[in-house]
Amino acid sequence: MSLAAAIRRRGNLLIAGGALVGIALPPLAEATRPLLLPLSAATMLLALLRVEPAALGGVLRRPLLALLVLGWVTAAVPLLVYVVLSAALPPDHAWLRGGVLIAAAPSVMSAAAFALLLGADAALLTVVALPSNALAPLVLPAAAALLGIGASLDPAAMALRLALLVGTAFGGAALVAAAVGRPRLRAAGPGLDTTLVVFVAVSALPCMADVGPALAEAPGEFAAALGFALGLNLALQAIGAVVFWRAPVRAALSAGLVTGSRNNVLLLAAIAGGADAGLGLVVACAQLTLFIAPAIVAPVYRCLLARRGQA
Repeated sequence: MSLAAAIRRRGNLLIAGGALVGIALPPLAEATRPLLLPLSAATMLLALLRVEPAALGGVLRRPLLALLVLGWVTAAVPLLVYVVLSAALPPDHAWLRGGVLIAAAPSVMSAAAFALLLGADAALLTVVALPSNALAPLVLPAAAALLGIGASLDPAAMALRLALLVGTAFGGAALVAAAVGRPRLRAAGPGLDTTLVVFVAVSALPCMADVGPALAEAPGEFAAALGFALGLNLALQAIGAVVFWRAPVRAALSAGLVTGSRNNVLLLAAIAGGADAGLGLVVACAQLTLFIAPAIVAPVYRCLLARRGQA
């Protein structure tokens, strides 16, 4: 097996490894923090090169499913998490407040990359991710205020960041596709997938800038918070897939993926200075689960795709 084939085959483990390197080497994670936006743009660009324009067009022409997924992850999931956790935890518990805020956070902009690696519907998640992030400056502060937490996002800064990310990724992908042609891009699919794995793994480094110090400061509390955050991620993925199970299997798995995997880097920035250490720890652990959960759920995704004949 060639190195490139090994990277593709073990991509989800390599991505988890990238996160672990970031935790083990906090100075490296901190040094790469300024690279997060260009790394995210490059990752999204690579993912878009693997998404057929016809697939994106199909989602936009029949937007009902995308709108239902967007409404589910934006409004229904935070409410569901609050109802379930508030029945077992006191109102000021870090796990309750953290769980609700995580559920209210937008989709990760690199959701399409994870969808490609797991066999889900990358076109659907690309369409869902854009309005999900555009709504974040309204949704996150509102959810935090209801929980009694100070949180803020600068709408202008958020809009600029989103415009840079989307403009660079979509514009770059369009230029590459025009210069190279779709047939050659399809032929280069394995090479693009290999590069995509590498970029996602490297992008895990800056995302761990707040995680390593949290682990060093309170390892026992970190382990408990990580168990909670990982359990929440996996449970939400399962619930999301079940809710949309009557949809095509790739769409159902995509709904599950975006239900559990959120943009916790944005959430950490929103609550900076307005949250206690316990809440910050839960959110930092949730960011780690974004990169380790794919290695856990990949066999389940493969099994479900095979059972419904879409492997």
